[in-house]
Amino acid sequence: MKIGIYGGAFNPVHNGHLHLAHAYQEAEKLDRILFVPTANPPHKSNADFASRADRVNMLRLALEKDSAFEISEIEFLRQEKSYTYDTICALRALYPQDHFYLIVGADQFFAFDQWYKAEEILSMVTLLSAPRLDEEERRRMAQAKNTMPVFQGADVHLADISVLPMSSDEIRTRIQAGAPIDGCVPKKVCEYIYRKGLYNV
Repeated sequence: MKIGIYGGAFNPVHNGHLHLAHAYQEAEKLDRILFVPTANPPHKSNADFASRADRVNMLRLALEKDSAFEISEIEFLRQEKSYTYDTICALRALYPQDHFYLIVGADQFFAFDQWYKAEEILSMVTLLSAPRLDEEERRRMAQAKNTMPVFQGADVHLADISVLPMSSDEIRTRIQAGAPIDGCVPKKVCEYIYRKGLYNV
């Protein structure tokens, strides 16, 4: 089975996340995508970072109609700092017969050689990424794929997909400014945010 690993804060999950997951699923013929929410980083305030439970609940609402999309709370099980390498090792132990595809954003792609145990990660997964901006970024990513030492001999796929220009930061800013977020997040997620009073609503 081909399993995508989609990590992030999902604070909150938004339509851009879902669009990207669907696009990668179609482009790479993935059987399943695991959404892996990260634990709360210590430098974030309670006002701009929803609890683990709220972020997981919003993910459940967003993914309820997509049988191929699942949530993995595996990073919540560790008390110490959680690295992507550790997460992949744990997932491989749970699904030893499956092949993993690690989804990363363009900014993370360019800095991948600085990741903890980057080469070991690339020995265990296919790396997936896509440009967010324009043809210039696409060209730079292709060049990095071919020239960065960490990528040599690794299985790296640059998908030809569209990326919605949307971020969780922007959505939180809109909420705090009293601006609507309709069309930015799934309807049930929007209702949950306002019902729970998240992000200083």
